[in-house]
Amino acid sequence: MNTKLRRNQILCIRTNQEFITKFDSLCERLGYNRSEVIRYCLKRFFNEHFNNSENFKRARSDLF
Repeated sequence: MNTKLRRNQILCIRTNQEFITKFDSLCERLGYNRSEVIRYCLKRFFNEHFNNSENFKRARSDLF
């Protein structure tokens, strides 16, 4: 029996209705569902910021 199953995970965020409306509009314009758009955005952010110290510092200061 394979004890190391890889499963899809659910990632949730809390947000307001305005964000959902805008995000759904963006997804519709792009022609992709929410999951695909979120994966794209997070992957792009990760690739541009995680290993670049300047971009990472800028993102950190923007968040806080």
